[in-house]
Amino acid sequence: MKKTLSLLLVLLAVTLTLSAAVTGSGNAKLTAAVGNGFSVDAKADVSYTLKMPMLEGDGPLFSDNNLKVKAHVGVSPIAVTGSIDAVLTPIAIAEISLGGGAGTGWDLPLLKLDGLRLGSGAIGTTLKSDHLGGVYYFGRAGLALQFDTGAIFSGDWSSVLVRAYHELNYQGYSNAEAAQAWEYETGGAAVNGFNCKGEYTLAYQMPLRVNLVGAQFEWYINNVFDSARSPFFYDVSVLANIDIIDHLSLLVVGQVSNYEKKDKDSRVLVLRDEIDFKRVAVIATYSF
Repeated sequence: MKKTLSLLLVLLAVTLTLSAAVTGSGNAKLTAAVGNGFSVDAKADVSYTLKMPMLEGDGPLFSDNNLKVKAHVGVSPIAVTGSIDAVLTPIAIAEISLGGGAGTGWDLPLLKLDGLRLGSGAIGTTLKSDHLGGVYYFGRAGLALQFDTGAIFSGDWSSVLVRAYHELNYQGYSNAEAAQAWEYETGGAAVNGFNCKGEYTLAYQMPLRVNLVGAQFEWYINNVFDSARSPFFYDVSVLANIDIIDHLSLLVVGQVSNYEKKDKDSRVLVLRDEIDFKRVAVIATYSF
């Protein structure tokens, strides 16, 4: 009895300690974009993050080590996707992430859009609507290295952000057989398999209403381990973030890319002859 009581007291003490240390924050995003050929996209996202101290140590590189658990839901006119990610910061300049999620899609006949499409065979065959027919799912693991010169140099104009992120993920569709083509949320034809991506960001923070300007390079290789391996696709973006009021900001993004969808039937992603305009997006974010 005494051992049981002692164990309960220890568990209670640990729970109270963790509860006092855990902090939460969230944001809501609304994205509107105009793409090549005047295509229009819209999406709403809500996420909430719990942050707790973990593996803390002495010194600036270890004093703020933590674990963040983030839940996210995104809704577009043709799909809904949910995900959970855990992000560990074992040192100030690095983040290790692990997560996954799932979603489904439906048709929007008014705009001739399909949230889910399924082919009769491999990539290159015609894709047809699979309205609410199955589940899109994914898992991912990533590593980010990041640095802010503002951590070394003092002053309002000393912050240059550098970030590199690499990810290996698996994406699939529950209704698709091996090597059978499918498409989720107009993202282009895909087959179940592993993919990799990278993101490199360079940005400058300023004590102004426009508080950040920067550039980003993103690359993708789909189905890295099988015969459906894609070419090296990439996007190049310029960014500007505007502080509107407390907790509300507006991010403006302009993108060019080296790939496009081959046609409206097969939706195969192919290389362009030259880099061309992809889209302009405006993302409103409210933090709480």
